[in-house]
Amino acid sequence: MYEKAHIFIFSSLTARNGDQEGQGLVLSEAQAMGLPVISTLVGGIPEGVLEGKSGFLVPERDVEALAERLQYLIEHLEVWPEMGRYGRNFMAKHYDIKKLNQRLVNIYQNLQIS
Repeated sequence: MYEKAHIFIFSSLTARNGDQEGQGLVLSEAQAMGLPVISTLVGGIPEGVLEGKSGFLVPERDVEALAERLQYLIEHLEVWPEMGRYGRNFMAKHYDIKKLNQRLVNIYQNLQIS
């Protein structure tokens, strides 16, 4: 799916009970594949998208803002490669499985000491 895409859009809403999206795995996958992303400012999503660098974040339920960001990307194809590289590098640096596993081991070790 990602291989055929040029841009990845992930729009999320806060549920009526207040539940929000964590940091969507699909956003990480899309960025790891080098796609510029557009997503919403909801829950943990902003932690994984670097505004203006790996993609864009728009307010929840703001269809106009989402459309404007999409239009910008359509009209500025030259930014795609740089955004894609930035997102891919960000994912590799911060979400490498070996680093994540080591952080988890450190947490457990600290809990054992406490």
